[in-house]
Amino acid sequence: MKKKLILTLLPIAVLAFIVFIGVPYYQNQQLVKKYAFTMDSAGGKVSLSDFKGKIAIIYFGYMYCPDICPTTLSMISDALHKLPKEEAKKFQLIFISVDPDRDKVKNLKEYASYFYPSAIGLTSSAKNLKAVSREYGAYYSKIYEKGSKTNYSVAHTSNVYLMDKEGKLEKTIPHTDDENVFLTNFKEALKSM
Repeated sequence: MKKKLILTLLPIAVLAFIVFIGVPYYQNQQLVKKYAFTMDSAGGKVSLSDFKGKIAIIYFGYMYCPDICPTTLSMISDALHKLPKEEAKKFQLIFISVDPDRDKVKNLKEYASYFYPSAIGLTSSAKNLKAVSREYGAYYSKIYEKGSKTNYSVAHTSNVYLMDKEGKLEKTIPHTDDENVFLTNFKEALKSM
């Protein structure tokens, strides 16, 4: 009788395990994979997974941006500076340049750290940048000035992507928000750690 009961309950237990543990785990891993990337930094290759355990703040832009990029990075920095130091250490600011023709990794390191000391600047090949930005829902395109083949600007979305400690997208914050909105979102992200 016990053997019959065990043989009856075993498939139900296996099915329950698959439904309640296996499927959510698989879905979680698919989301981590969706947002994963590897790009170039002044120190070599960097992957999002290198920051597992931290909350990544990702911003796509370019160094020659006259206003939106520096303003947004400054607001992020101001919000991080308002956090207690031990909490701020739980974040990693990542600036991804969508202008690899002009933004070289050596310069990106200096540019990113100007806004926040531990920030890193990354870029990659045009093909990789397109693939990564597409996964995040970010858009960019070169806009050439009339009569010039070298002077251009880059039209781009300016959202800030807040990633959880596993590398999944937690929240997209519009650049039009102010530093207090960034600070509130950063504090909320800390609660979910």
